[in-house]
Amino acid sequence: MSARATWLLLAGLGISGPALAQPLDPLQGRNWAAGCTGCHASDWLSGREALFATLLDFKSGRRPATVMQQLSWGYDDEQLRAIADHFSRQPTP
Repeated sequence: MSARATWLLLAGLGISGPALAQPLDPLQGRNWAAGCTGCHASDWLSGREALFATLLDFKSGRRPATVMQQLSWGYDDEQLRAIADHFSRQPTP
């Protein structure tokens, strides 16, 4: 069966999104995090769990912010975790 035929079959069965998701590339977190450094220096980091919680707070609206709330909506929780993981591996300033 061709890849296109498989895709059509799965789409017809209503299987999509996470069921077809590929494993997260470990370097992808670095790529997503690169956008953060346009506005933020590395001295704002406060640890992986705290950063992840802050990103989730922006996304949910618990921590209101014009730009960060809009940006965080563009990522799912796994992507936000990958960004926090990337920054947690960086040396402290």
